[in-house]
Amino acid sequence: MNKEFSEITGDDTPLTLPSIASPNVSPPRDVHAHIDLVTAAEARVAFPSLPDDMLARIADDMNRQGFGVATDCIHADDLSALRTFIEHKVAAAGGEYIAFAGRESVRGTFLDTLGLSPEFMQACQTIYRKGTGKAPPTVPFYQVLRCLSGKTGEQHAFLFHYDSYVITALVPVIMPKDGKRGDLIMLPNTRGIRSSYFLNLLDKILLDNRLTQVALKRLIHSGYLRPIRVRMLPGNVYFFWGYRSVHANEPCDHDKTRATALFHYANPHAGSRLRGMARSTPGA
Repeated sequence: MNKEFSEITGDDTPLTLPSIASPNVSPPRDVHAHIDLVTAAEARVAFPSLPDDMLARIADDMNRQGFGVATDCIHADDLSALRTFIEHKVAAAGGEYIAFAGRESVRGTFLDTLGLSPEFMQACQTIYRKGTGKAPPTVPFYQVLRCLSGKTGEQHAFLFHYDSYVITALVPVIMPKDGKRGDLIMLPNTRGIRSSYFLNLLDKILLDNRLTQVALKRLIHSGYLRPIRVRMLPGNVYFFWGYRSVHANEPCDHDKTRATALFHYANPHAGSRLRGMARSTPGA
């Protein structure tokens, strides 16, 4: 079921948050500038070490308004290289929807590096501890890169779901600036962490069926339900309780690409025998 923050919008009001041009230099200084840039790239960490008070604020925002945000924490050069990777893959797919699951599928990219970043893991573990009051498990991320594009991209919109992992960290890479942007929408914190995989499975069955999906979409379009809508900006990382929150993305225009990386942390039912049986059943 794994598919798809400073202040809250409440409805359609977008969240807006605020590259360095290379100077013209003489040939001799070009060499030194290149060396300086290489050195800076090697020294740069994938994710900054965030102080505890900031992570506590993010966890509080996740509880209070549905999401928290770490602003300007992904370097522009890393985003640029990742955009190039995505644009090539989308073009190879004929301009249609494409997704990558697992760290191996993005090996050698910035997402591979970020998934191994101790600072990024530390941030998620601290948010987990402050949000749940429990010791964070020592487990790797489950990573997904989703690229919505073309007509098939719309088929992956308004698919409301719960994640299987307690924390979802969402990294926007390419976001349309106008038209249909594919904004994240959520009904935050609508359930607690279930005591068993069976209860979790019941929740998902009740949500992941045509009747519920159509009803939620109509209730939102009619204005009866007013989900939290988040306009995401590349460079930020958005955190929310994916396991506890009903969420989806809105569609984006067919001629645009919306690419987001998801880092899922801490599956509370990872050791469940029932989960293992369900995952080994064809079609489960």
